Amino acid sequence: MAITILGPLLFLIYVNDLSKNVSDKSSPFLFVDDTSSIITNHEKTEFKFNPSETCNKINEWFHSNVLMWNYDKTLFLQFLTKSDLEINMQVSFGNSKIVTARSLKFLGLTIDTSLTWKHNIAELTSRLNKPCYAIRSIKPFMSLDVLRSTYFLYVHSIIYHGIIFWGNSSHSEEIFKIQKKNN
Repeated sequence: MAITILGPLLFLIYVNDLSKNVSDKSSPFLFVDDTSSIITNHEKTEFKFNPSETCNKINEWFHSNVLMWNYDKTLFLQFLTKSDLEINMQVSFGNSKIVTARSLKFLGLTIDTSLTWKHNIAELTSRLNKPCYAIRSIKPFMSLDVLRSTYFLYVHSIIYHGIIFWGNSSHSEEIFKIQKKNN
């Protein structure tokens, strides 16, 4: 079986001009077949129109490049600080409305509106309980090298995905308690 990077390379060449079409109102991020766009504006009234305008530009680009936009997978997440109030708005384009989310999955991390990482850490906690229990169960029967390998395979890889983002969260304490149980 031959593995090639030509498919992803051709895809990136194909979608390369998308960012130029929407860059005046937003900063698009392309990752494989996912497109995300960050829209910022300090003027609330102007900000209310930017997401819909960006969606219209993206939709036009998709249409002119004979691509389909999966509206069911499209979400809008408004980032807020503790002092900010949420701007009540509905993002739409054409006849379609985009669902406003409180949290969403992005590259394996669950991001919420205030970046507390609470949902991401709850998910990690759930994912870590089984491998940690398994390691504690086999501990009396395995050598230290086998336990260490098992830990790095099943626990370490889960914990360190995105730790640079969520590791300093007040909720991260729970993850590190679980990690210490295996020592």
